[in-house]
Amino acid sequence: MSLRRLALVAVTALAVALPARATLDDGLDALRRNDFARAVKELRPLADKGNAEAQYRIGLMYEFGKGYPQDVAKGVAWLTKGANQGHTGAQQELGYLYSSGEGVARDDAKAIAWFRKAADLGNATAQFNLGLMIAKGDGAPQSNEEAVAWWRKSAAQGLAISQFKLGVAYENGQGVDKDPLLAYANYAIAARNGSDDGAAHRDDIGKTLSPAQRRDAQATADAWKVGDAMPTRLASASPKGTGATSGWGGAAAATPAVAHNDSCSAKGALEGDAFTATHCAVALYGDQHSVAIWFNEQPIAADEVDGFQLSAYAKADPGGKQRTLLQVMFCPGGGKDVASAAAVKAIDLNTNHAKSPLDGVQWSLAPAEFKVEKLAGELKPGGVLAGRISGHKGKTTFVLDFDLALPQKDAAAGMTCT
Repeated sequence: MSLRRLALVAVTALAVALPARATLDDGLDALRRNDFARAVKELRPLADKGNAEAQYRIGLMYEFGKGYPQDVAKGVAWLTKGANQGHTGAQQELGYLYSSGEGVARDDAKAIAWFRKAADLGNATAQFNLGLMIAKGDGAPQSNEEAVAWWRKSAAQGLAISQFKLGVAYENGQGVDKDPLLAYANYAIAARNGSDDGAAHRDDIGKTLSPAQRRDAQATADAWKVGDAMPTRLASASPKGTGATSGWGGAAAATPAVAHNDSCSAKGALEGDAFTATHCAVALYGDQHSVAIWFNEQPIAADEVDGFQLSAYAKADPGGKQRTLLQVMFCPGGGKDVASAAAVKAIDLNTNHAKSPLDGVQWSLAPAEFKVEKLAGELKPGGVLAGRISGHKGKTTFVLDFDLALPQKDAAAGMTCT
């Protein structure tokens, strides 16, 4: 399975504001018509002024020799300008170039770094490529579990190749428990999205299932839609079991958690714009005893809570509509199973503001930039974690209060604790 790249004229999601919109539109329209001379005329002045989208397009034109004599080195220079401003298409393309060695010296470490930046910002292609490199152990420690977690995020956005890879994972028990019914469901979703391999593998594994099992697996695939978390159980699943899987990887249903009245709030400013969020979801990476907490301005749908518990990923723009959120990931016990304020040595912070994507940040905060005012709890499935954390960096400030029951199931990946 090879790495994927974006098309020259594909319009990617932007992580930066776009000044002189009409001129940019003219440049993009010229690219769609293969009028590269016109595209250069429209886009180069914007690129010179620092517009990340224009820098990305100029970089691609140099890379492919469209509108300019082919010069991959100049392409990389322009792509890097856009990538450093948070343009996920440019970050993904740099990852591809460094991973493939096309026109540059192959450098898996740089490839992983750029893929991860774009993947963290939600670029589905980068999420697939990052998962593929991790599955191979190229530039990062090999981990099927982490690879699956990235493919799950990408697949939820509709990328068929990631949906197919999830089917392979379930069929072979790589990174997840072996489950032919969930393999069938994921293959069927990929096939619906145009994957010939998905259709072939769906039909092959379907021969090993009973008619009732095939109906259940197909019904699960039919019920899925882009933006939903990928299925981790069949739509017909029940704790007693009916011949179909009844939970993650066919395991028995988890023991219900003791009732707990969850509460949470986050308030402050995201790059100067005030925010308040009073809705939460939490994920537990049990192997490391690390957690991710998602604070959201609006209520979080049940399927998104379920998906977050498995992937520790919150989408900033479901259905293309930006929303205000803050997500933190940290090690409450420093790798141990009991939370302690003194054990927290770093916090990964990821934010988005509905008012402006420019307000979003992705930082790893050092101890001088945050304060754990209180923290207590047992870091185990069904445990309770409570605390108060405040922090500041630049124009971003936050105060987080939470008293949350941890999920019964583990996330497939999370922060590594030392």
